[in-house]
Amino acid sequence: MPQLLERQRELNYPQDKFVFCKNEFVCIKGTFGCGKSLAGLITANIECETYPGNLYIVIRKEYIDLKNSTMRDWETEFGDKYPIIGNEVRYPNGSVLLFLHGEDINSIKNINAGGCLMIQAEEMTEDDFWFLKGRLRRKEGTRQLRLECNYDGHNWIYKLFNDRKIGALITTNTFDNEKNLPPDYIPGLMKLPQKLQERYLYGSDAEMEGVIWPMFTERDHVVQPFDIPKHWHRFTASDTPVASGVQATLWFAVDEEGVCYVYNEYYAKDKLISEHCKDLLLISGDDFIPEWYADTSAFNKTREKEGQLYSIADEFRDFGITLLKSEKDVYAGINRVGEYWQGGKLKVFKNCGKLIENIFQYRWADLKPTSKGEQKLVPYRVDTHIVEALRYGIMSRPYVSVLDTTPKTEYHSTDWWDKYRDSVYKRGNIGLNV
Repeated sequence: MPQLLERQRELNYPQDKFVFCKNEFVCIKGTFGCGKSLAGLITANIECETYPGNLYIVIRKEYIDLKNSTMRDWETEFGDKYPIIGNEVRYPNGSVLLFLHGEDINSIKNINAGGCLMIQAEEMTEDDFWFLKGRLRRKEGTRQLRLECNYDGHNWIYKLFNDRKIGALITTNTFDNEKNLPPDYIPGLMKLPQKLQERYLYGSDAEMEGVIWPMFTERDHVVQPFDIPKHWHRFTASDTPVASGVQATLWFAVDEEGVCYVYNEYYAKDKLISEHCKDLLLISGDDFIPEWYADTSAFNKTREKEGQLYSIADEFRDFGITLLKSEKDVYAGINRVGEYWQGGKLKVFKNCGKLIENIFQYRWADLKPTSKGEQKLVPYRVDTHIVEALRYGIMSRPYVSVLDTTPKTEYHSTDWWDKYRDSVYKRGNIGLNV
């Protein structure tokens, strides 16, 4: 297949992942100029070349966009070999590619297609998505339903691929395709307002209205995971399953400049405390975690066992984890985390997907009356457990790591208290009663 091999050499990495993905549902989400539309058309052509007798659908919501953009792009890339006649491309092997628009969708109820590409899928609906899936029952073809779309907040595509995880989501931005763009294209996009840059240049699904930390962006604050130096101070912070049944835990590490990295996360519901503790210790592995901060409600003795009152913190201690009380002030915590974002002192590893998603969803609710009758903004209290763990961690006032160049002394397993005491001394907390 010379066409396939020729195109493969031209693909950038996200395009390559999209074109050769085998999932039933595949979505490439990108910004202006990232090459997602070209990747979609390449895929459509490959499927028609590869499967003789295939019937492939390329669909876009508006006819004018289909004609002036999608079909024109096809003519530029493939028109010399496979010209469009009417709204069809016919292949020597008997395959047919159909270009359709949204008003045509009901006319294909009886079509048996071998594959489908939704162009600018955010312009269409989830009902359209499932309707098209129902048309994919032809033996000749992959029967894959592919989407290419722009970043458009937490819409139906976001929910299907991020929340329900029904298939492969491939994200890309303008910089991935920089070598194929005019030299003045990206500088031109950099003149857009900041919010528009985040969505259309860098790629962000953030919903900007009412967010508690509007300064947080994936571009500035989300980093690829890396090996954390052994001497960096590590700790965890948790929102415990007091009432909700949810255990949400974050792992933090602080570098020599005071930059705090969230490098792992845990989110689980309706498990026994023993199961949570086993999971948390397993994730921590051989890392030395001197502090395990948790919400203050974990220390309330509201449970009873064998006639004795006990707390969730007591249970954690029974299973190998000693919790420390975090500072609970919500507004102080929100402000401090905001200062960390603003100052570039807080970063999140890309593998912490639940945290990243919930930061964007962490929003102000309507004004609520206080005990004094004043009106005050409060955060929404829906699935905020992991961002509360973030607040608890930053409110612990993480200290800057110091590389100790003195000769190392090997600690034996029974010397854990000396090791912990030494770490406290290095922080200057010499008032520890030892």
